[in-house]
Amino acid sequence: MARMPDSVIFVPLSRNKCGRGLLVATLAMLAIGVVMVHSAMASVSAQGVWYTRLDARHTLFAVAAAAVLMTAWLVDYRWLAGRRSRVPVAASVILGLSLLCGALVFVPGIGHSINGYHRWIRLGPPQLAVGFQPSEMIKISIVVFLAAWLSRPGVDVRNFRKTFLPATAIIGVCVGLVISQDFGTSVVIGIAAVVTLLLAGAPIRYMLLLAPPAAIGSYLFVMRSSHRLARITALANIWSQTNPSAYQPRQSMLAILTGGWMGKGLGNGTVKLGFLPEDTTDFIFSVLCEEWGFIGAMLVLGLIVLWIRHSWQIALDAGDRFGQLLAGSLGFLIATQALMHIAVDTVALPPTGISLPFVSAGGTSLMLMAGAAALIVSVSARQKVEDPLA
Repeated sequence: MARMPDSVIFVPLSRNKCGRGLLVATLAMLAIGVVMVHSAMASVSAQGVWYTRLDARHTLFAVAAAAVLMTAWLVDYRWLAGRRSRVPVAASVILGLSLLCGALVFVPGIGHSINGYHRWIRLGPPQLAVGFQPSEMIKISIVVFLAAWLSRPGVDVRNFRKTFLPATAIIGVCVGLVISQDFGTSVVIGIAAVVTLLLAGAPIRYMLLLAPPAAIGSYLFVMRSSHRLARITALANIWSQTNPSAYQPRQSMLAILTGGWMGKGLGNGTVKLGFLPEDTTDFIFSVLCEEWGFIGAMLVLGLIVLWIRHSWQIALDAGDRFGQLLAGSLGFLIATQALMHIAVDTVALPPTGISLPFVSAGGTSLMLMAGAAALIVSVSARQKVEDPLA
């Protein structure tokens, strides 16, 4: 009997342990985020209508993110890669729109600047204060595009001229568009994109060619930037009273140390009283440690480890090469960002403006991260059935 081609079947959540576990872990972190953002904002007096408050907007975005997570995974992820052309049209269009939005932040009247950094596009009337951060979209779309492109039939990942050079050129455009305004996000973009290349099978010797440009970029944007260099030197002595950049790491460490084993109790933290800037975003893990203590920190870390475990297993069990690359690279991206956030809050890394996925305030990040998690669950729901006669 002739061998029948492999087929992919849809696996419902009732028989999809990893997909179900990833959904539960993500929903749990979204719930923790809602609680912690409300707690961090509890000391801020309400002004104006309710929907202008950060905690109210975060709750709305968290509910919307949960809805995206619970519905988008039903969509077949394979439409992003397409079937008929060498270039994945859908993934290419999404990346192109992301880059266009990334360029629009520099256009007066469209882009919105905060503290001298052009990172946002303001949406809707000013009183709503709703902003869209294109760098978050670039971060997801470059990984999706590379996974879709490098997994297509006929693409030789080991071909330096036809594959590696174009891929690194696209990565360079994405990083270059973001690095001057958001160095931390550009680092995550670069790392996740390079890992996608490695997972696709690009030779390590090719990867070594990226070291000189990365070193030059680090020198230009870190060593020659006084405030970024000050953040690095502050790690050597966070108790310094002469280095202003030591203030945030110091307050973050004090919050963690004073939390102890059980914490001060939900709502009883003190760093949120104006002592720790960005307490709902870049340093929300520190606020959680102060109020929930070591036990709360282990709860969040346990959820992150569980999330990583399930996403990795989904990548291993994926029904096709695109699914393997998509789940593996998106899982690595989100895990890297989570670990970088915790490293910053525990003063293992200098402040980089990295949020904690699914927990920190930020509508753009919540929605896109939920979409990325839904894609990984979508991969787990499509599994290959091998021909028993093969």
